[in-house]
Amino acid sequence: MEDEAIKQLTTLDGVGKAKAKLLYDAGFKDINSIKKASLDKIAGIKGIGEKLANRIKASAGEMAIEEEKPVEQIEAPEITVALDAETKRLLNVRKKQKSKKPEFKQTDSHKKKKLADYWRRPDGIHNKTRYAVKGKTPLVEAGYGSPALVRGLHPSGFEDVVVNNLKEIESLKGGQAARIAHTVGARKRALIEKRASELGFKILNPTRREA
Repeated sequence: MEDEAIKQLTTLDGVGKAKAKLLYDAGFKDINSIKKASLDKIAGIKGIGEKLANRIKASAGEMAIEEEKPVEQIEAPEITVALDAETKRLLNVRKKQKSKKPEFKQTDSHKKKKLADYWRRPDGIHNKTRYAVKGKTPLVEAGYGSPALVRGLHPSGFEDVVVNNLKEIESLKGGQAARIAHTVGARKRALIEKRASELGFKILNPTRREA
């Protein structure tokens, strides 16, 4: 909490981390508290002074920081999609395939820190992975792929679509479900979940509710 407040205060003109800490210790937790405070109170903080207080006050006045109101949390009903017998069968086939699927990694990534864990096609005339030597990392091949009809589908049967904002949630179609991007903040996430519930769309990664 303190780190977030200090980070916000450093956006003011003439305020670094040291000055932000002085403001925080004096009771100023955000820019709105600076806007509401008198100039004398800010200038009276040891290490600030009248000249810097004027700059801080003016800078805070230019910033339109609104106090955010909590978004109403609603319980979304369970949403399912109707699947035919063939789709259900192929989803089960894919589940069994994935349980036996090896982990594809770059050659010798377990030996050298500079090599990433993700897959890179092997090269080099002495590369044992390239020649599919037994005991080495298996090669990526077409046979490991999922059935084409269910490729890209969520295990629930919905088409998995990543959304970043309200506009994208409203553009979803039947049979699609939303996966909220990891870069979306808590407030926007709550708005997206609320709108999805109103439109009848499923959220694949909803916010966990504490019991």
